[in-house]
Amino acid sequence: GAKLEQDGSSWQAYAEQPLTFQFSFGDLQTNQDKIAVFVRSVENGQPEAWVQASDGEYQLTLAQPGHYTFEFKARDQAFNYSPVTAVDVTAIPVPAMISVPLLGEVEVRIFQLLVLFGSLAIFGFGYVSFEIVQHRRRIVAAVERGYNPYISGEPVRRVDMFFGRHDLLRRIVSTLHNNSIMIHGERRIGKTTLLYQLANALQEVEDEEFWFVSVYIDLEGTTEEEFFHLLMDEIAQTVRELPELAPEQIEILNGLLNLHLAENQYTDREFNRDLRQIIHILEEYGAVQHRGCQVRLILLMDEMDTLSRFNHLIQQQLRRIFMRDFAATLGAVVAGIEISKEWERVESPWFNLFNEIAMAPFSTDEAIQLLTEPVRGYYMFEPDALDFIVEHSDGRPYRLQQYALEAVNQMLHHKRRVITLADVLVAHELIQLSGQQPKGSWGEDAARGELGVPQTPAPAT
Repeated sequence: GAKLEQDGSSWQAYAEQPLTFQFSFGDLQTNQDKIAVFVRSVENGQPEAWVQASDGEYQLTLAQPGHYTFEFKARDQAFNYSPVTAVDVTAIPVPAMISVPLLGEVEVRIFQLLVLFGSLAIFGFGYVSFEIVQHRRRIVAAVERGYNPYISGEPVRRVDMFFGRHDLLRRIVSTLHNNSIMIHGERRIGKTTLLYQLANALQEVEDEEFWFVSVYIDLEGTTEEEFFHLLMDEIAQTVRELPELAPEQIEILNGLLNLHLAENQYTDREFNRDLRQIIHILEEYGAVQHRGCQVRLILLMDEMDTLSRFNHLIQQQLRRIFMRDFAATLGAVVAGIEISKEWERVESPWFNLFNEIAMAPFSTDEAIQLLTEPVRGYYMFEPDALDFIVEHSDGRPYRLQQYALEAVNQMLHHKRRVITLADVLVAHELIQLSGQQPKGSWGEDAARGELGVPQTPAPAT
């Protein structure tokens, strides 16, 4: 018998527009021109009359949107009929069209998408162009106003200018939950900077168990008589600066003994009494502002070499405060150059409280990071300039900053944004003239007069 072939059983078509079905058919015993194909539609379960199709296609128009079923069958000359094949067609509304130059008729929905994407592209291009222009303006403005971010001789307080010690900083923070730390290293190696950055880091720590309160204390020039008084002054001032202190807590702070006793009358006993009051305030405050966290008061004590010169009794009193009275709440990070380990007494030495960490000079990668990151996007170093500074700085942060500071000043003098070897050589000479002879093989050559140092480097082209 005859058989109707079809490729699918469900399509979508637009209503109110011509729809053409194309199909193929055939029979082994009958020529194709002797086979008749019939089509009918079925709407709401009611079939219409069969209509004969011709030439392998059938055309019609769907009057309105909706679901339609079309049935096909073929008949040969012997009136043998093929099985009925059904095709489902969903008629959808004709989309709104709009005429677009160069594109012709385009669906409104597609046109809207084109407009959206085009607008995004224009906005993105405009934003990128604006940022490029602004960046160039910032560079020009930086050169004109003499922007020089390097710091020579002072500790680095800004977080965005701190480079090279992040691993050490994280190591210390992770240790402070139950330990105290002693940092030692040569002068100007970055100990004070590390303490400042540690104070910043502890303020940002989000710990599930501890709430850290850090207090920076500079012991330089402190005498034995004022030692405990100074500690309490700094601790109390830090607590006063906490936001949303209750009036009764402020009243307790106003009643501390350090406000009413002279420095030479304020001993470890008075310090212990005031510290208990302070910790009580912190525990009450933490119960509201940092629920579920234990208070951990961290003293960041700089120039701890001073304590080494104090009477052994003062040292033992400090040890007792940390070891017995406030061991769970009080911790410290102390920094010094060569904290004395001489101890001839029976009692345990005060410095046994601390885990020691030695601060080493910067590695080459850390030194390059310190030099390049502060001026990234503004200025650039020539490779030779970087190599010279790294070699002559021996990883000392202050010397790296000193070279960079003077070299950038030379660059700005010539209205450039590339730091050349000539700029660095001038900086090298200025450092020599200041009486601070750099180390390194090139520095030795310069000291012997074998290194020519240009006084007025030519602008880079």
